Amino acid sequence: MNYSELLSSYIKQSKMSLSEISDKLKEKGFSTDKGYLSKLQNGKIPPAGEKLNKALADILNGNATRLEFLAYVEKAPDDLTKSILSNLDENLINSYILFSDKFHGRTINFIGDNDPDIEESEEFQKIKEFSIKHFGNLFLSGKSSIVNESTLTALQEEYKDYSFFNENKERIKEHLDNYGLDSTLDLIDSFMELELKKSNSDENYDLIYRIQDPELHHWYQTLPLAGEKKLHKLRAIWEMMQDDDDDE
Repeated sequence: MNYSELLSSYIKQSKMSLSEISDKLKEKGFSTDKGYLSKLQNGKIPPAGEKLNKALADILNGNATRLEFLAYVEKAPDDLTKSILSNLDENLINSYILFSDKFHGRTINFIGDNDPDIEESEEFQKIKEFSIKHFGNLFLSGKSSIVNESTLTALQEEYKDYSFFNENKERIKEHLDNYGLDSTLDLIDSFMELELKKSNSDENYDLIYRIQDPELHHWYQTLPLAGEKKLHKLRAIWEMMQDDDDDE
């Protein structure tokens, strides 16, 4: 249920007309007409502010905190926060309401660090556990633009020494948005394989095809894919062999 749906249900339960609600709001100092209320309950405008929500809840005999929670979800500062809050179940919503009342006006980070007293709150720990799990799903699925931006930055740093990344950055970004991280890593692997084949094709062509042993031939072709740590080990072994030659 979103903000407008909850407000609409409160209005329906009150059995009051929008004009009557508007008149009661005027008694509380709000110049809110029935046209504005109609747009609010139909979701045609953003949710009302905290003070108006409290007044509406009081007039309609509704839950002001729940109304304000749903208003905050729709006005959340980023799509990650919005995604986390909009996926909370009933128990987690109640936990959120409890700790947000307890720490009213304090900054809450669902993924990052918080003040110790917030972190130690039992209600917050439930939300934090859900947030991390939800963040992990968004990280893999590509459904959050903010998460995708961070992922793309990390990928660019990891593959900064390869020309294929900058050449195909827009395609990689589009793939990440549409198909998530796992599929994007497969795409990057295919780009890397092409780049490695291209780099080997010219300067090493003669050397590769002078190797007669099929196993050595295959090993030489796949050597660049071994990874940096294994290549360092191979280099150390080769240097030891060179030292042995010098001793003879």
